[in-house]
Amino acid sequence: MAATQVATRPIHCDGCTIQATAEHLRRRIVRLEWASRFRPIHISTLILTPMPPAALEDDFYYPGDLPREPAARALFEDLLGACGIATTAKSRESALRQFQHRGLFVAEAVECPVAPEGETGFDELLARLTPTLARRVSFSYRPKSVLLLSDRLNRVARTLDDRSGAELLLWKGAPVALADPSQDGARQRFRAQVSSLLSGADGVDG
Repeated sequence: MAATQVATRPIHCDGCTIQATAEHLRRRIVRLEWASRFRPIHISTLILTPMPPAALEDDFYYPGDLPREPAARALFEDLLGACGIATTAKSRESALRQFQHRGLFVAEAVECPVAPEGETGFDELLARLTPTLARRVSFSYRPKSVLLLSDRLNRVARTLDDRSGAELLLWKGAPVALADPSQDGARQRFRAQVSSLLSGADGVDG
């Protein structure tokens, strides 16, 4: 009798919808496990970035040294700095605990570091994932407010405002622009804007 071959269905990652390898799924689970250690029981403000950095070691919730990649390190230092929380490699876990105790949690609109072709490719992927993102915000995270970081998330702002049930924190009607890590002035503005929005000061445009 001829051996029958059982066709295996491709597995698609529910974080980014791409056809995923076992390694891709493993890395996603690792990221989720790290983040879950610092997820507040009740999220006051959900902070959304476009997607995680490519290297696991640069993830916001990585349980080790500070990120090495400049943009990832700047984001980590500036988000916590906007809350008045000092960050060093030795104090990283303590800093994240303080961040957690303030009801703050960082997540990504696209949960895996995929590489769609150009901005158009990213926009198409994000458009496909936006309804799922809105459900995640509404039924899983359930924050009081959502702070969007990066103009790449402009396209999801209206959907989240309509469907998430949370107050949308925008700077002058738009997501807070991520700072060039090499520009001290831009980083200072980023910290000031984030601090203002989180504290409910003038500049909030929900």
